[in-house]
Amino acid sequence: MQLNIPANDHGQIRVFATELPLPPEVTGKSPKGIRGLFGTNLDVTYVDVVCIDDLGDMSLSDYIASGYDMQPDAVDKAAVDAITGYAILLLSRATGGQEVTLSLAPDLRHVTTYSPTIRMTPPTELPSEGAEGVITPKPTKAPKSDARIGGMVATAALIVMFLIVAMMIWIAG
Repeated sequence: MQLNIPANDHGQIRVFATELPLPPEVTGKSPKGIRGLFGTNLDVTYVDVVCIDDLGDMSLSDYIASGYDMQPDAVDKAAVDAITGYAILLLSRATGGQEVTLSLAPDLRHVTTYSPTIRMTPPTELPSEGAEGVITPKPTKAPKSDARIGGMVATAALIVMFLIVAMMIWIAG
């Protein structure tokens, strides 16, 4: 089975399952072991291999909710909690922002994909004055031209020269 992950994938967790025992290179999250499961190179930092028996009384959906702050809907919760054996959690960041096609190992199946819940609350009442009129930009000063700057320097030089000549005349007189 193949699964395409787009380049703009962000904040999702894909849950895979297998009932077969996994070799140590997979449970240890070695790049070679993970490549064997998914058929492509992934950043193993963002892959989580969970042995369901190691969770004890905690369900896998509770593990994902507490560890990744992702709440499943009722269908996802039932499907995820029905996993026995191993669950492999693949975070979006494992692809490095690249489009990737996963070629799943024969004993690996995709269970569900958790997506972040967007928590936006629209304002209950919009003020009407904000939509009236046209907002004009505040006028800004024009930058000084080279000619203007040159004129200012010349004027300052003439004033200094005048003061020097006046001082020389005063001392001489």
